[in-house]
Amino acid sequence: MYDDRSPELIYGNDMVKIADAEDYNKTVLGAAHNKPSTINFKFDGTKIRLIINMSDSYTKKVGISIDGNVEYFTAYRESWSHQRLAYEKTGLKKGVHIVKIWTETPSENYVVYDYRFDAIDIDSDGTLIDYNASQINLNAEAGNSQVTLKWNQVKDSESYTIKYGTESGKYTETVTATKDAYGNFVIPGLTNGTKYYFVVSAKVNGADSEYSNETSAIPQGGDSQTDPEQPTGNRAILVVTMTTGLEKEFDLSMKEVNDFIAWYNGKQAGSGSASYAVNKHDNNKGPFSSRKDYMLYDRILTFEVSEYSK
Repeated sequence: MYDDRSPELIYGNDMVKIADAEDYNKTVLGAAHNKPSTINFKFDGTKIRLIINMSDSYTKKVGISIDGNVEYFTAYRESWSHQRLAYEKTGLKKGVHIVKIWTETPSENYVVYDYRFDAIDIDSDGTLIDYNASQINLNAEAGNSQVTLKWNQVKDSESYTIKYGTESGKYTETVTATKDAYGNFVIPGLTNGTKYYFVVSAKVNGADSEYSNETSAIPQGGDSQTDPEQPTGNRAILVVTMTTGLEKEFDLSMKEVNDFIAWYNGKQAGSGSASYAVNKHDNNKGPFSSRKDYMLYDRILTFEVSEYSK
């Protein structure tokens, strides 16, 4: 059991230190009347029990939030009593949980304190965690079909879990890294031109920490890749080689070629639509008023521009 004076607790100036021989470790924290009186802490475990003083002059509504889920408990009891169980939560997922306690409704009676907070009881193998401990700071560097992740080392970490996906906040892939991989961890097999989002957590004493900040990167072609040179002729044959090996050939004006290159460069930089329509004109005969070939950026392996004058 953790006392109200445990250094892992962060409480506001509205919580007053009180000495009382009948309380756990002979101390309590008094929640000043008609004040917010907040207590914040983190713990690693699956359950939590709050021990307080109860009285007929104390508030009937104290708020508690665990990982953002809000509930309430009462400090009211018809007779004064020390070391009373006021709130209990079990069945939480094993891991780190963030807790906030506050006075939701002041006592209806005029009293010095709305309630008095005494102690916290959690799993026998659980622990309170330094609330202000540094968070994991994640950075990503794009490469050719891969992203290199770097983050700060977490003390006593046993391993790290990386989650990633192509939508912010939605991670479809999970990878485990060793405890020494924090400085240079490579995620291979990614699609060039696609934006990926990453987070990482550390496993300490068998429990997963909170996730890091979310970061993103867009894998590109080889490190020596440069932007295609803008052609200057009247017309050109544009040959696009797809990742399947298929070659698509188009006879286009230079404006159309330059428009295609501008789209490709923009998409490579992370902006623009995922597909591009190339007008086939009369390259292929048939009773059609218009024929367009729609190409997806992430299916293009390379392209070639052969200029000519007409």
